[in-house]
Amino acid sequence: MKKIMANWGLKLASLIFAIIVWFLVTNINDPITSVRYTNIPVTIKNGNLITDKGQVYTVLDGSDTISSVTIYAPRGVIDSLSQSNVVATADIQELSSLNTISINVTTNKYSDKIENIVLSSDVVKLNVERKASKGMAISATTSGTLTDGYVVGDITTEQNMVRLSGPESFVNKIAKASVDVDVTGFTSNIGTDADIVLYDSDGNVLDAASSGVSMNIKTVRVNVQILQTKYVPVSYTITGEPAAGYALTGEVESTPEQILVAGRSSAISSINEIVVEDELLDVTGMTGNLVCTVDITKSLPSGVTLGDSDFNGTASIVVHIEPLIDSVYDVSIRNIGITNSLEGYKISIDDTEYETVSLTVQGLKANLDLIDAGNIMGEVDVNKLLENNGITELSEGTYSAEVNFNLPSGVSIRTPVYVYVNVEKNN
Repeated sequence: MKKIMANWGLKLASLIFAIIVWFLVTNINDPITSVRYTNIPVTIKNGNLITDKGQVYTVLDGSDTISSVTIYAPRGVIDSLSQSNVVATADIQELSSLNTISINVTTNKYSDKIENIVLSSDVVKLNVERKASKGMAISATTSGTLTDGYVVGDITTEQNMVRLSGPESFVNKIAKASVDVDVTGFTSNIGTDADIVLYDSDGNVLDAASSGVSMNIKTVRVNVQILQTKYVPVSYTITGEPAAGYALTGEVESTPEQILVAGRSSAISSINEIVVEDELLDVTGMTGNLVCTVDITKSLPSGVTLGDSDFNGTASIVVHIEPLIDSVYDVSIRNIGITNSLEGYKISIDDTEYETVSLTVQGLKANLDLIDAGNIMGEVDVNKLLENNGITELSEGTYSAEVNFNLPSGVSIRTPVYVYVNVEKNN
């Protein structure tokens, strides 16, 4: 016992010296150092404590990601760690009255050898509010420019509704759910999956992901019909007759005069004109121009649509009607001939009493202006002469015969014209 206690001061000094030497050796061979990791995600635990109350939470300001985490530990420990070993959690059980949660960071190995961990931020900030849900119709649009000669036809989605749920304040902002397909350069139908985008009432895009809104579907299949186009003229079928003393001039003004139609190539290749038939195009009893609007789309063939999105299919029509007027012309007897003359007879117009006959006609002014009295030609039809006189054969003598005149279309004779016809047998 005396030997053990002998020189105890020296022994104590030796022990202290040994500890110092061990410490120095340890720190020289495996010194404390640090490593910095960036963008460490924070796992939020026990979120059901909020959702079970019919509420939802969203992370504010990206606070569930730590910009940097610096770990201090012996070099040997540091060298064996990687970013995947850093574990950051925030437990909602520790939610403060300010809706913040302290972040706890550790490592999933050598945690007992870590000297210190320094965080760039140490709380997760939450927004907690009531949960809301609603369904929205999905609209579909196209963007981009098609090849010349093609237009977009029907756009359909294979699902037409999306179910949304999330923070009430955000869900209430959602005014529209839409998908868009870029059609640039296409000449045939398109089928593609498109992302559903949410918009507010001002047309601004809403970021559903960062706002904690969930969607039962995020993409939808969209089918876009691509149609070929062609310009064709439009004509109109006019029915009925104007009032007595009036006539159609034949002029029909329409705006537009031609339209762009769209359809499959097989549907529009044979279309050279659109003929419009409409009950509004009835001029019965009218004494002035018919002015109306008609819907051209009712007259489009099956499988054909309008190719111009700016044109609604309504055409403005003016059907011109003018009064008929009378005009009198002196026609030379020499301009009247004989047709269907009979063999064995000499048949001629008697010009001994007068050189001209008076011809009264009726028609539109434009048609009457085409008439030159010197060029009016008439004829007496021998067959009609026999019929009108109730006989089957001619005898020598003088007959009264009606003259037929060659007049422009739209011009009619007001009063029949008769001349004397001399009939002589050939010797």
